[in-house]
Amino acid sequence: MFFRYVMSLCAIAVLAGCATGGGQNAGSVGIRMSDVDGNVFSGKSSSRFGLSSPNDMWERVQRGFSMPDLDNAIVRDREAWYTRNPNSVSRMLGRSDKYLFHVVEELERRRMPTELALLPFVESAFNPQAVSSAKAAGMWQFIPSTGKQYELAQNRFLDDRRDVLRSTRAAMDYLQRLYTMFGDWHLALAAYNWGEGNVQRAINRNIAAGRGTSYEELNMPQETRQYVPKLQALKNIIRNPATFNTALPNVANHPYFDQVKISRDIDVSMAARLAEISVDDFKALNPSLNKPMVIASLTPRILLPWEAAPRFRENLARLGNNRLASWTLWTAPTTMTVAQAAEQVGATEEQLREINRIPPRMMVRAGSSLMVPRPEWHNTEISSAVARSSSISFAPEVVLRRITLKAQDGDTIASFAARVGVPAQDVASWNRTSTNASLEADEAVVLNLPQTQASRLLNQQRAEEALAARAERLAQRQRQREESIVRVSSRKSSARTRDAEKEADTRPARSKANRNEEPSARGKASSREDERTTRRGKNAPKEDARPVKGKAAADDSRAANKGKPVRDDARSKRRADPVDTPERKEANRASDKAANRRAKGAEEAPAKARSAASDKPGRSGKNADKPAKDARTSGKEKNDKPARKGK
Repeated sequence: MFFRYVMSLCAIAVLAGCATGGGQNAGSVGIRMSDVDGNVFSGKSSSRFGLSSPNDMWERVQRGFSMPDLDNAIVRDREAWYTRNPNSVSRMLGRSDKYLFHVVEELERRRMPTELALLPFVESAFNPQAVSSAKAAGMWQFIPSTGKQYELAQNRFLDDRRDVLRSTRAAMDYLQRLYTMFGDWHLALAAYNWGEGNVQRAINRNIAAGRGTSYEELNMPQETRQYVPKLQALKNIIRNPATFNTALPNVANHPYFDQVKISRDIDVSMAARLAEISVDDFKALNPSLNKPMVIASLTPRILLPWEAAPRFRENLARLGNNRLASWTLWTAPTTMTVAQAAEQVGATEEQLREINRIPPRMMVRAGSSLMVPRPEWHNTEISSAVARSSSISFAPEVVLRRITLKAQDGDTIASFAARVGVPAQDVASWNRTSTNASLEADEAVVLNLPQTQASRLLNQQRAEEALAARAERLAQRQRQREESIVRVSSRKSSARTRDAEKEADTRPARSKANRNEEPSARGKASSREDERTTRRGKNAPKEDARPVKGKAAADDSRAANKGKPVRDDARSKRRADPVDTPERKEANRASDKAANRRAKGAEEAPAKARSAASDKPGRSGKNADKPAKDARTSGKEKNDKPARKGK
């Protein structure tokens, strides 16, 4: 009995060892692949923990947990966030059903912790089309430089960073290298997020400071500090979903997709139709494609849902040699517009812009490879060398501007075109005339020119017009100035003529005025003397004042008439002399003094004569009063002289 019991235990141990060894050596027996002939082989997923296979992928992932747990406040915070957002967690977990089986298979084949299968949740929420602000792409979020380092092709037609199989292979290679470098999975994950160089420098700083070098002890950015706690929180939720009020979606423990080999270029829409699936489902499994066509030389295998792969093969075989791709590559011979290229290849401008992603207002440079409609007779597939080396470059499209310029006198279409530097045929066609047509002065000529050339010609025409207008203004001012000079000269000549005529007319009048000037002066002096005599003789008897006033006025008038011409002559002579020198001034003063003395003597002469006459005997009684009156008058005249002189 005991012997049977021992033998049973030995048999169980042998069987368990065989099962475990088969699981480790088989590697990827859980994924069904197609061989060269198209025959499908498959195997059941093995487990390192026993003979039975897990019921679903979540159980399989739990069995492979082997990383040390992290327990801190950040983990608690991330668990709370996932609990508060159950819908986000459900969408994220449900999106993984297409890829999770393959990721776990790859981890188990490499004997890596299955916690790493949750890393795409942290990186991209398991979205192969995700692109970060740092231009990291794919569900493993490779930046361009790291992707090239791990042989992920990035060209016009595909981006392997989004390819499910190739990006997963590259991510496993990278993580294994980081683990080998640091010897700790938490540090390896920190380096995956932050970069191995940064993590190594943080470790060196802690060593120099005498501190520890574990993940929690390093000084890291906030994003990296939360990176491993996010993964730990998801691990805790997968392990105990009920604790966090989360329902895990059903992800069967079998492959979701199959690989199908192709040897001919095929449109994405054609592949989806042959597989009898939607285009979106096809793109979800083949997210690396940048164009609506699969180039067989670059992508020799496509991924299809497991049940759709057989249908695709059958439908493809029925087509035979019929065309599968409606696009091919065409090289632009010269730099041209998209419209010109579309005309040459028999496509529409919108088609070429959309499939080649040509920006607006751009031309295609010479040597660029464009995807164009494939002709019916074209059966050659695009080679790998042509596809990898193809490129497309653009040049700013020249925008034509419609302008009008003015022709010059004697211009023709040909001469005008030569002057502006435009072909005469173009100018003739734009103006609907012939190259030999004549143009009138200032006639408007229509031109369709590039923006730069049009602006230059318009500025040149404006400058010429401004120069001509300035010259016209200057000429007009010169004409106005000349006309003004002529008018002034004419006015001066007329004035001189009038002055000469006036002077000729006034000469006799002046002579007459000179003759009458002396009596007039005597009359004025007599009038003044009469006024003074009247004022002095107000108290005298009227009969005495009247004869005295008349006689004194007569005497004064004669005296004034005798002396006035002398003063007037001296003054006239002085005014007529244009030279006003000191000698002349002195002579004038002496002359004035002499004239004044003569005038004074002339004024006193009548009085002296009358006095002498009164002393003679034999005067009649009638004239007996004259000497006394004359004496009174003479005395009054003497008394008035200072006052008159002062006045």
